[in-house]
Order: sequence, then structure tokens, then C-alpha cells
Amino acid sequence: MNDSPYAYETARLHEVLCEDVCEVTADSIERFRNLMGYCATPSGEVPTAPASMGLTYGLRPGWRHSIFPPGAIRTGDEDTFGVAARAGDRLATQMRIVDKFERNGRKYMKYEMTTRNQSDELVCSVAFTAITP
Repeated sequence: MNDSPYAYETARLHEVLCEDVCEVTADSIERFRNLMGYCATPSGEVPTAPASMGLTYGLRPGWRHSIFPPGAIRTGDEDTFGVAARAGDRLATQMRIVDKFERNGRKYMKYEMTTRNQSDELVCSVAFTAITP
């Protein structure tokens, strides 16, 4: 049996499985804005990350810590957005598995990633369910 906290059989529900902290830079915001076709931040303004950039902060720890089982199929996201991330913000993301269940012979796990800034304000939360192998 697999004893990984990320495997269906041994998943530890609601426990923080990994955390990630990063600092938002003006350069990273501008590169994301350019990549996604957003206008550049006007001169003299503090760069503000588009809401969609917040999702990348939420998913980063999952990729870094290989939380998602190989072959898992995501079935959709439930995204919640709070305050915008700004250049200079320090963001902390926590990842949890919040539910697991079986339906029609398939195993599912529901993940939740929550990102907050240095003032403990919600930047974004991403929850999704995946069919696991």
C-alpha cells in the first residue's frame, strides 16, 4: 500500500500537505500581463496582478511537491478571488485534500489551495476535484 499523504488510500483530509511562500515582483506581473495579452501597468502605478495570475500562485505548490497523482484527471475548478496581488506582496499558499469519495467505481479527491497575502487577506482559493487512478 502507498503511504503517501497524496494517495487516495492514505490521503490525510484537511491537513496542510504543503506550503509555499513567494514575493510578487513587478517584473513577474508585467511578464504575465504581456503573456496573457493584458495592457502594461501605466507608468507610475504599482503593478497589480490580474486575478488569473493568482491561480498560478495557488497551483505552484502542487506542481512543486508532486501532489497530483500521475494520470489524475481534473474535472473542473471552483475559484474564489479576494484582493488583488500587488508588486511587493508576500503570498503564502497552503494546499489540502478536503474530500475523497467513490462514484461509479472511480476514485475522486477534492483539493483546495488557498493563497493569502502578508495581511492575511484572501488573494484566491482554488478547489477542484480529480479522478484518481
